[in-house]
Amino acid sequence: MFAFITDFFKERPKKENKKSATVVSTAKPNNNRTITFDATLIQGLKDDHSKLVEYYGRMWSEGFERQDYRRLSSILADFKSLFQSHLLKENVKFYVYLEQSLADDHHTLQVIKDFRVDMNDIANAVIQFCKRYQHDVYTADMERDFEAEYKTIGEVLTRRVTLEENELYTLYRP
Repeated sequence: MFAFITDFFKERPKKENKKSATVVSTAKPNNNRTITFDATLIQGLKDDHSKLVEYYGRMWSEGFERQDYRRLSSILADFKSLFQSHLLKENVKFYVYLEQSLADDHHTLQVIKDFRVDMNDIANAVIQFCKRYQHDVYTADMERDFEAEYKTIGEVLTRRVTLEENELYTLYRP
């Protein structure tokens, strides 16, 4: 039903995009880092995005569309768990590394911090969505509200994933 989220992933390059970032870092290397560069991190984060999209689609096709709310509840629980795991990885390994490596570039560092705050706001909304609809039985109001919220969550996540993969992730380098 909501092809916008899957369309993004069909168009996404299969290999790491080497395009330069919109934000250019002028930071000097910092040898006092507590988080080291992980050459597999970005691909792992992108793989998480693909799995999240898969679960997002299954919410609709295997759960809501079939009115199988028990199945939907299970998929929501799995989606939430994967989403939280992704956020932890991104917060600890990605954002902390960038904040350390860009410590002397105050402008870019502020942009990174703003991205992080924005993602935390999105994360709170997604987690609340998962909790709100993780029930085996739905009322008529829940059915109506789910569809609208599902679409909104998908649109927000699609915009965010596009921004992360095409711009933000390009700042991650040794």
